[in-house]
Amino acid sequence: MCSLKGVVGWGIFLATVDILHGLVTAAFYCYQLVVDTFYLCPRSMVVSLCHNKIYVYEQLFQRRVNIGIGEGVVGVIFSIIYILALVKRKPSITWLWLMKSFAVISINVYYLSSWLIRRGHYNHINKEQAEDEYIFIYTAQGLTLVQIIILFFFCLIGAIFTYKVCEERTASRRNLRSRRKWDSSDATASPIGQYEDEEAQYLNDALTNSEKTLPGRQSKQSLTEISRADTFKHSTGV
Repeated sequence: MCSLKGVVGWGIFLATVDILHGLVTAAFYCYQLVVDTFYLCPRSMVVSLCHNKIYVYEQLFQRRVNIGIGEGVVGVIFSIIYILALVKRKPSITWLWLMKSFAVISINVYYLSSWLIRRGHYNHINKEQAEDEYIFIYTAQGLTLVQIIILFFFCLIGAIFTYKVCEERTASRRNLRSRRKWDSSDATASPIGQYEDEEAQYLNDALTNSEKTLPGRQSKQSLTEISRADTFKHSTGV
């Protein structure tokens, strides 16, 4: 099974691809805005045809271009938030990326279908479809398809990431509970063990002392132990 670190790595890679998708989206629509603003009608074009072309652009493409620029910028922001959520192990924040993905797909599907339906209403104005219109539509279709592919892999990685984080948090809670139990048991048993060590040290000192006198104990002694020590000391002195 893949580790959590590996899942985070794949998620960051996917977010990087989505950042590129957002940059391409913003760049394309910015380019489309400049071209359609300054180069929509060549000088050689008849004035009447130029007016018809401007009218079709305003009805079908102008609003989509403006939305597309914001779409690319917002997509980059959501991808950066997604990367931070992966690094900080925040599954709930990573799923917010779905809002951006569904919004992008919905906007593209709506405007593509609107273009296909409404384009026939303007054939009497401009029967010949310009080449930039085809480029516009093909690019929008390509960006939509890429977003759907990214969405599929995001759901896969997001599910694994959420499972791994929950599993890691559950394991950490268990370790914390077991550590608290061990700490409480050690705190209860430590005075007994300390007392036994002091008794053993006391007896060893008594056996190895050349004067056969018991050393003074640091811990508290009972009256019986003190009297025994005094008797043993006087008997050896005779």
